[in-house]
Amino acid sequence: MKNFSRRSFLAVSAAVAAAALPVASSASPAKVPVIWDGQKMWDSFLKDGTGFSSPDGEGKPLALVAFDTQCPDCMTLQKRIKPLEKYIHVIYYPISYLNIHSEPQATTILTSLDPYKVFEQQHEHFKDPDFRGIRYDISKLPESVRSKVWTNTKIHRRVGCRAVPYGVFKTPDGKYLPFDENLTTAELAKLFGIKNYKEE
Repeated sequence: MKNFSRRSFLAVSAAVAAAALPVASSASPAKVPVIWDGQKMWDSFLKDGTGFSSPDGEGKPLALVAFDTQCPDCMTLQKRIKPLEKYIHVIYYPISYLNIHSEPQATTILTSLDPYKVFEQQHEHFKDPDFRGIRYDISKLPESVRSKVWTNTKIHRRVGCRAVPYGVFKTPDGKYLPFDENLTTAELAKLFGIKNYKEE
């Protein structure tokens, strides 16, 4: 689990500003709520949110994603964004949005030694016939981490997000671009400014 402090926020912002990627201009946008505030989402999650990173992301251009463990569309986005994780650093912020299992599963992920691995296990078991996703023992989940999931959830709501998944990418010239599961991997690559991406 990684709680991104103000110091981390400043360091990440500096790294993003220095990224030498071209500005995305023609990828299809996500469905943007009228009240969505991209800069507020970016700043709030980095300052007060608790998330976990894609592997080997440090020093790469950054993208932030709010997701719910019980959300099939969130798995679609992660599947589409995964081939791009070699080029970008993704921080995933679990929220409690859809049902009673969202928060305890999110807490289970955040408290694990390898959150990204457990995140993928959640996807692997999502279609199990008897239970959707990873098992948990709510009596063993620390209240301090459960509250962090609710902080993520409040941020998601207060910045104007009205669905999951929802992501934001800050371009080198300071624009905040939304994205969701409706974009293909190729469209996401364009939005992230990844040059010459070819589907493998």
